Amino acid sequence: MRARPIQTDTAESFGPRLDRRDFFKWTGAAGLAAAAPAAAFGAPVGAPLTARQRAARFLAQCTFGGDLALIDQVAATGLEAWLDAQLALPPSLVLPQVEMAFEADPEYDDQFAYCDWAWWENALTAPDIVRHRLVYTLSQIFVISRNEETLFDSAFAVGAYHDVLARHVFGNFRDLLLAVALQPSMGVYLSHLNNRRSDPSINRFPDENFARELMQLFSIGLYLLNSDGTRKLDAQGQPIPTYGNAEITEMAKIFTGLTLVPEGDLPVEFGMRWDTLHVPMMMYEPEHEPGPKTLLGGFVVPDGQTGMQDITMAIDHLAQHPNVGPFIGTHFIKFLVTSNPSPAYVARVAAAFDDNGSGVRGDLKAVWKAVLLDPEARGEANLSDPHFGKVREPFVRWMQLGRAFHATSASGRFRHFGGAVPGDDEDTRETNFMAQYPFFSPSVFNFFSPTHQPAGALTQAGLVAPEMEIIHAYTSIAMINAMDRAVLEEEYISDLWDFPVWLDLDQEIELVETGGPVALVDHLELLLTHGTLSAGTRQIVINAILPIAEPFDQVTLAVYLMAISPEAAVQR
Repeated sequence: MRARPIQTDTAESFGPRLDRRDFFKWTGAAGLAAAAPAAAFGAPVGAPLTARQRAARFLAQCTFGGDLALIDQVAATGLEAWLDAQLALPPSLVLPQVEMAFEADPEYDDQFAYCDWAWWENALTAPDIVRHRLVYTLSQIFVISRNEETLFDSAFAVGAYHDVLARHVFGNFRDLLLAVALQPSMGVYLSHLNNRRSDPSINRFPDENFARELMQLFSIGLYLLNSDGTRKLDAQGQPIPTYGNAEITEMAKIFTGLTLVPEGDLPVEFGMRWDTLHVPMMMYEPEHEPGPKTLLGGFVVPDGQTGMQDITMAIDHLAQHPNVGPFIGTHFIKFLVTSNPSPAYVARVAAAFDDNGSGVRGDLKAVWKAVLLDPEARGEANLSDPHFGKVREPFVRWMQLGRAFHATSASGRFRHFGGAVPGDDEDTRETNFMAQYPFFSPSVFNFFSPTHQPAGALTQAGLVAPEMEIIHAYTSIAMINAMDRAVLEEEYISDLWDFPVWLDLDQEIELVETGGPVALVDHLELLLTHGTLSAGTRQIVINAILPIAEPFDQVTLAVYLMAISPEAAVQR
């Protein structure tokens, strides 16, 4: 239920009982000194985590977050048993919802909204919540982007691509790689759709874009790896490349002849742009490069095969490469658990990729479980290790706010605009505070690099902090302002303000009325900082809300301060 609005542009922003001067007195330098000694801030958690805290921390790693009821459910069920149940759920898909919305209103002037609405509704309300977080992770490895003109307004194409990831996220990596290669959205984005065979007479050769990224980003990476993710070195101590220009050229020949399936009974016509970007590409043999192709390690795809046989053999060859386990496993760990995993952690995940325990290679269910249930992921000693953990992506923080406080839509539609880079117009700047948005990456290299090192102490320590590449002067302040709008002005998500979505804080208001500020902060600690709140920050929040008489104002200020706290910005 939506409570009364709060104005934030006056001196009485937090109600008549506390103006901004009082707020800064309690949360500024004076409040900081009164709360606790400086050493308490960022201090490691001393006591073992409770079952609730363990569950909340687990949910923060493998989902977009949860409310108290979900935390209690996971705590009661046990982490592995709950995860197994999640892995068994059928997928909530986007494309069927897009198709139904289009049939109901084909004249809507922003048809990509159908895809956005479906994505947000599933992410915020569907039962298969682990799947949605892990599909989001895959979408940042196997990148397509609406920044490509053809995809910008194609809800069917992007919705279909999402569903390819959703169907394969718990399947076999080899099948995922093949499905991605044949999906038209990827064909458009990395230009192997309508990729033609060589014709030296006119100096035409196959486009190499997809062939390069298939190896560099989607499977094996740039350098040969040991099973623990460290680089293999040659006799001169230099890393050994996994491939060179020759292998790119040969791989590009594999992905020639792919075109769109024609509509209805129309004949196949290579190069046409049919409205079938949601159907896997088909092979048009006259445009497929003939002859043998020599791939990695001298592996030869023989002459005389069909184009699809060539593609299948190339994908099989890549999926068997020893780099795949440590390369993909490291990505999964960095996105979900910690930016600087130990080699032993990577090796255990790579081993699960190589063999799921039943002799099956590439079983992604086994790999996800290895990532999320590993002793390094679950170990509480890591809470006091300054090298463990990761900066939370702005988008993940935003989603966790919605899930923690039951984001509610009166219209039944969930959507938020938040493009990939800051825009020039006022409306875009206002809603573009995250510098990231699903399927809106600025390039195939995602929103940030997995090897990004911010200048300063982290670089000097040899550590990486990938998400810090998009957390800068603009996004840092914009995120705080967005949290202000979300909580204090109650404008959580909106479709250019036409379809408002807000947070439901009734449970928190009832809690502060019955249990007081301390009970409220303990509750918010579970939802937003997952067992890692420092004594100093905890006391600051309590001190800030103590002078406030109105429970609603106490709750909104406490939620806002907790949501922008350092502990909410960093996952441990």
